[in-house]
Amino acid sequence: MIGSVVVLYNPTKDEIENINTYLSSVDYAVIVDNSTHSNEKLVETLVYDKNKIQYVSKQVNLGLCKALNIGVDILKEKGCEWALLFDADSKLGSDIVTVYKKAIEDHKGKPVALFAPVHLFDRSNAAPYQGYKNIDWSMTSGWLINIEIFKKQNGFFEELFVDGLDMDYCFKSHENGYLVVECGEAVINHHPAETKSFLGFKYGIASPYRYYMQARQLIWCWKRYKKPKAFCIYLYKWIKILLFFSTKREYISNMVRGTKEGNTLLRSHYANVE
Repeated sequence: MIGSVVVLYNPTKDEIENINTYLSSVDYAVIVDNSTHSNEKLVETLVYDKNKIQYVSKQVNLGLCKALNIGVDILKEKGCEWALLFDADSKLGSDIVTVYKKAIEDHKGKPVALFAPVHLFDRSNAAPYQGYKNIDWSMTSGWLINIEIFKKQNGFFEELFVDGLDMDYCFKSHENGYLVVECGEAVINHHPAETKSFLGFKYGIASPYRYYMQARQLIWCWKRYKKPKAFCIYLYKWIKILLFFSTKREYISNMVRGTKEGNTLLRSHYANVE
């Protein structure tokens, strides 16, 4: 059985309606709402068998990691073996459930932690293709995760809260001997942060707070898993701030704070291991 989990945060009507695009393709659906108020009336507008959907609202922002862990736990209780994870605003670019079902068959007997889609967005050169690739990591939205392996690995690392759960889970899976497989015919149309351009070079820009969170997780992933790619992304963010951002001071202070907290998180981890 394949279930789905989507996490909401102050959702728009369009984001709720977007859930309808894949509900009929899954056996059970969990909606975890991180808003500080209930959106149950909006969710009730979904066109779906209400016995195959569960809405969870704690009326507090639990963080993306904890919310997804809650959703996957519910799917496991319902007998699902695989969990399809979505962002509220991600649009399907293909019938990914059908693609994933074939991928499961094609990889029988192989230790696949997750299947990932190709993410299309305005700053990416990615394109659909036939076949599969073993990859280092991928953005979370559109993942199909093996629930048994997910539970063996203790799910998403909740200390990361919102940013970096994708990189952390992929690196952890590799460390534990599992595969991360991209399916070339599974496509998600992704909506990242604001895009700006300088002399034809496109780059993303998010709030200073998000840069704090990203610095924190990149330091964690770089030092915890010894992955140079995480450090390269961290360095790239510094270069963007120093070269392109007009309001540098707030971004710099948040990057410094995130760097310090990433190192603190790492020290805490190793202290607990010892």
